[in-house]
Amino acid sequence: MMRFSRLGIILLVICGTFYILVRFFQRTVVVHTITQQPIRIQKLQLLKRGQYVGIPGQKTCQDICQALPINLTESEENLTPVGNLSLNKDKLMNLTLAKVLLMSSPHVFGGSWTFRDPNLTRSNVCNITFVSSVAIVIPIRNRWHQVPALLHTLIPLLRKQRVCYRIFLIEQADQGPFNRAKLFNVGFMEAADRFEFRCVIFHDVDLVPINDLNPYGCDEQTDKYVVHLGVGLDVRKFRLNYRSLIGGVLKMSNAHFVEVNGYSNLYWDWGQEDDDMEKRLTAKRIPYVHMNSSIARYMTMCHTKQPRRNIHLHLRLLRTSRLRIASDGLTSLKYSVLLVNESAVFTHILVDIRDSELNG
Repeated sequence: MMRFSRLGIILLVICGTFYILVRFFQRTVVVHTITQQPIRIQKLQLLKRGQYVGIPGQKTCQDICQALPINLTESEENLTPVGNLSLNKDKLMNLTLAKVLLMSSPHVFGGSWTFRDPNLTRSNVCNITFVSSVAIVIPIRNRWHQVPALLHTLIPLLRKQRVCYRIFLIEQADQGPFNRAKLFNVGFMEAADRFEFRCVIFHDVDLVPINDLNPYGCDEQTDKYVVHLGVGLDVRKFRLNYRSLIGGVLKMSNAHFVEVNGYSNLYWDWGQEDDDMEKRLTAKRIPYVHMNSSIARYMTMCHTKQPRRNIHLHLRLLRTSRLRIASDGLTSLKYSVLLVNESAVFTHILVDIRDSELNG
């Protein structure tokens, strides 16, 4: 009889997990650069008016509905918001993507899902107007270990709120200065080609929601205001550092995001990009609201503190924020898509955003 050493058993488990992940992932290698300026301007105008629809390869909530089982599964039926969630940070950090894949069934490849009303007939369940279609854009680099923890809580939250959604992970390929805001812009543009959504949520990967009443869907409030969801962080004792802070998790309608020309592309390294967005909103007279910290609550996952090497440059940029709205943002965005991976729980897009490479 064969005997396995402890090392052998560990290797078998690792190989088995790898096999499961490979089976769940579809890989498509795509290399392209963002479209030319006139075409991009037209795209942005259509997005602002809610008319960027019917694009080849662009999935709708109806498409997602039709790809799911008509009847809700038992696990879907039992999903009900409860308010504050009891979560253990250590257990979250030990989660794997394989575990998230198993707990989030059923799902549509690309990281999308929608509610199917059991009160409707089979022929009508997908032939309705889906009022809450949301693209979740998450910028990452060297943070893959935090992805399972976020998705483990985020996916059930979205389903409890019956949101039609698709999740996009936008990864910066190079190891130079990180540009979180530019990745947000890339995510918005790439998501629009793949999913017909009404609003977008820009979500940091290290912020895990710990209250499932915080509204992630598009609603009348989102049409009127930009909504700051990332208000209460455990590391800040669930209080804002200052009233104009809108970082962490931010929900915007497509019209509002295009109106301010997206985020600035100039903030390399950490800091001040959210303050720049706040100044854009103020300049365009677009009001924003903070969700109440009794429900807008997040657990901050541990990570190495990032140095803010360019803070003096960023503060100078911040002083000219309003002057750069028209020239710095979605309209000036340059990047190359290197790879697209569509998994069951997210669409991963690897991008080159280095200015020197794109201008050379």
